[in-house]
Amino acid sequence: MIRKPMTTRTRRTHRQAGTGLVEILIAMVISLFLLSGVVVMFVNMQKTFTGQDQLAQLQDNERLALTIATNTVQSAGYFPNPLVNTAVTALPGGSGVAAGQAVFGTSGTGGGSNSDTLTTQFAAASGDSVTNCLGQTNTTSGQVAYINTLSVSANNELQCSVNGQAAVPLVSGVSAFSVLYGTDTNNDGNNDAYLTAAQVSAGNLWSAVHTVKVVLKFATQFGSETGLAPKPWTQTISVKNQP
Repeated sequence: MIRKPMTTRTRRTHRQAGTGLVEILIAMVISLFLLSGVVVMFVNMQKTFTGQDQLAQLQDNERLALTIATNTVQSAGYFPNPLVNTAVTALPGGSGVAAGQAVFGTSGTGGGSNSDTLTTQFAAASGDSVTNCLGQTNTTSGQVAYINTLSVSANNELQCSVNGQAAVPLVSGVSAFSVLYGTDTNNDGNNDAYLTAAQVSAGNLWSAVHTVKVVLKFATQFGSETGLAPKPWTQTISVKNQP
């Protein structure tokens, strides 16, 4: 049997069958390029999610801190049953606060634990809905006076002490806390100036304080960004029970 020789076309087709090394290398390069794009997209999405989560946490802290300060200041000077009680008898004072005094404070020298402090005094009857700065109500059988002191700890936490007890941290990330007091210095029924605690004390004007301006600064850090300036939040609060 005579075997016919392979034609040129047949031999060429046989040599070109399969995948060559060049094709494999090209496919690998394309795959790596696509994979790098997917990785970059994933990293960017992760950064975005982290930033949004940190922003939400910051906003929650801001709302909580201002809510605590607002409730504490608005309740200052309150006491139940004014037909029986007077401010002096219902609010005995202590921790630097005089009997009957609604608001008190100290001026700090900077941020962090050297920030200002804010103290309010009020009383609650048994079963009252009035809460102290720790969110506690009077569950005793009698009347209880609360002295609430807001300050900032060395760990940048807004904290509160009730009746001279150990301070309890409430909100994290607070880098500074400053307070100004709207004061009626000439007894005309209107606030004439916003004074520091030191200025109010020097003029013996605590009974003339009718509004409190609270400024909280929050330390922030989003994603890979560092060294961002603190974000100040300001709230002006009326002292509703100040005569």
